Amino acid sequence: MIYKEYFINSEFEDVWCTLQTCYNEPESVRNLYKTLFYTIRNLPIDNTRSEKPMQIVRDFEGMIHVAGAPDPIEWLVGREVIFDDTEKSTVAELAAHLLYWSTLYDFKTQTRYHKDCQKYFEEEFACDYVENPGKDLSLKRKACYYWKDAIANDSAIDWIYILDILRKRIEYHIGYHRYTDRFTNSRLYVSRMELCCRLLELASDNDGIEGIYVNIHNASRYIGRIFSQYDFDKIGKDKDDNLKVLRLSVLRRAKAYKILWKFLDHNLTYWWD
Repeated sequence: MIYKEYFINSEFEDVWCTLQTCYNEPESVRNLYKTLFYTIRNLPIDNTRSEKPMQIVRDFEGMIHVAGAPDPIEWLVGREVIFDDTEKSTVAELAAHLLYWSTLYDFKTQTRYHKDCQKYFEEEFACDYVENPGKDLSLKRKACYYWKDAIANDSAIDWIYILDILRKRIEYHIGYHRYTDRFTNSRLYVSRMELCCRLLELASDNDGIEGIYVNIHNASRYIGRIFSQYDFDKIGKDKDDNLKVLRLSVLRRAKAYKILWKFLDHNLTYWWD
């Protein structure tokens, strides 16, 4: 079932009941959710954004959350939703989880957010903001839930876990910048954040490299803690095929690790809004 159909086939009161039961959402955000719920029902499907499925998983306590950070709602409406749902939730319950995680950054569609920003700039930053403590609480809780599984699976036993935390943080940044998309270079910066996440994955990757070419001619540049002098001396000389693959895999990780920090040095300070 696609994202939009969960809302078409649900009633808001049932969705709101789940939001209160599972997430203890305050009453003051009820109308924000309600407005967004009916907006989603009427949003057109953007086929250019619908190919990538929306992956929903369960954390270590069995709570549902989005894999990574959510894209703008306008991108999601036509996407297939893939649930790791062994508990056979109702459509309304699943719609509630989708609605909750779709508001990780705000209770607005991207279109509404842009209109409000434009009005804000046109009125020369005049602010008619009415404080809603319940909204602030809801957004802070979502940020905590976003981090919960990453922290639970963290460990001080290996430096690789530090890279996992950094990747999780940059994924959060990607979702936010896709949502706001306010500046000329926002999409360029997002693409570089995505590349950085890929480098983080490669630097912590212990999987095989079947079908992947690894250039060994510049291997001497990457001798260090990951790819040792011993690995360098043995590369291409092992008789055991498994050892050959292992050396290449280690070299690939060493390359990604070294490139990663140079990449961050050149790009990180541009990633602000």
